[in-house]
Amino acid sequence: MACTRPPSAPRNAISNVNETSVFLEWIPPADTGGRKDVSYYIACKKCNSHAGVCEECGGHVRYLPQQIGLKNTSVMMVDLLAHTNYTFEIEAVNGVSDLSPGARQYVSVNVTTNQAAPSPVTNVKKGKIAKNSISLSWQEPDRPNGIILEYEIKYFEKDQETSYTIIKSKETTITAEGLKPASVYVFQIRARTAAGYGVFSRRFEFETIPVFAASSDQSQIPIIAVSVTVGVILLAVVIGFLLSGR
Repeated sequence: MACTRPPSAPRNAISNVNETSVFLEWIPPADTGGRKDVSYYIACKKCNSHAGVCEECGGHVRYLPQQIGLKNTSVMMVDLLAHTNYTFEIEAVNGVSDLSPGARQYVSVNVTTNQAAPSPVTNVKKGKIAKNSISLSWQEPDRPNGIILEYEIKYFEKDQETSYTIIKSKETTITAEGLKPASVYVFQIRARTAAGYGVFSRRFEFETIPVFAASSDQSQIPIIAVSVTVGVILLAVVIGFLLSGR
């Protein structure tokens, strides 16, 4: 049998950019190297158009379905940076590619991502909680992808998702008022830039204080006052008795 060889480069690669996601599609190589075990590898490089320098994209980029060992002729890259130049190199490989001393055979595609909506808010902390209100604070999204114009906070009583309330805030703190005592409320937050709203955060649950717990502190005040008064009177009676006896 004739010796097999690495495949030639894929052909006619095209791209489709959607904000910070890129879809690539191509035609299989004209020469498979006499083998049937052809797969594809995607190399991602982030390029600086001014300096003319490219570097590896890093681990934050996700490949759907995968980056290495692709059997189909398309792939989606997500979680790219906004307003950034990328070069994608699509290489066809087979079982003898690693044994070949020749240069890599690939087709490259250059794209520029667009403005993207902000990433989700991930860190939400509770502040002061009362019987009828809950205060929250949070951090700016990890990838704002622009200037945050405002936040939208959706909340509802647990298991009552169809009846929700929306609060909008330019700050990273809010206080939801008019809540029911001793009730669990679900909060979700999303940020908005010029590109629009990002997705809502995961659900955060917080519970208001029961009525008796809120009033218990104040109800103790008269009892404490009476106890102190009785104690002073008894002490005065004992001292008076001792003095009169002496």
